[in-house]
Amino acid sequence: MLGNLLIIDDDLAVLESLELLLRGESERVVTLSDPNKLKLTLDSKTFDAVLLDMNFTTGRNTGNEGISWLTEILKWDPCLSVIMITAYGDVDLAVKALKIGAFDFIQKPWKSEKLISTLNAACQLSLSRRKVKQLENREEVLQ
Repeated sequence: MLGNLLIIDDDLAVLESLELLLRGESERVVTLSDPNKLKLTLDSKTFDAVLLDMNFTTGRNTGNEGISWLTEILKWDPCLSVIMITAYGDVDLAVKALKIGAFDFIQKPWKSEKLISTLNAACQLSLSRRKVKQLENREEVLQ
């Protein structure tokens, strides 16, 4: 079973489809159509993985918005695994996102089995990172 998932996409049909697909596969699925609500949402709940769209403004398909939000998310929670998703992907954009710290890059339309497998691995990585951070904090206290 997948952990707690956050999905951010401006396309309501995509949000609905992903929520239906992942609802039975995860502990909790939270969807956002407005990335400006990301900080508040991340502050109010703990997530194991984020599925983040690359484009939020109609007519813009550069992926720069998603890259910007990825950077912010990783500042707020460096343990969180973020998977980028877009219909307008190319290799350069994927490489850029991965270099910044994205866990993976998925193109729309997605293959459900691959998406679930990727989310599972992303959730496991987030859990491992949090455990390591807890151990490091415990070690600091003991010293």
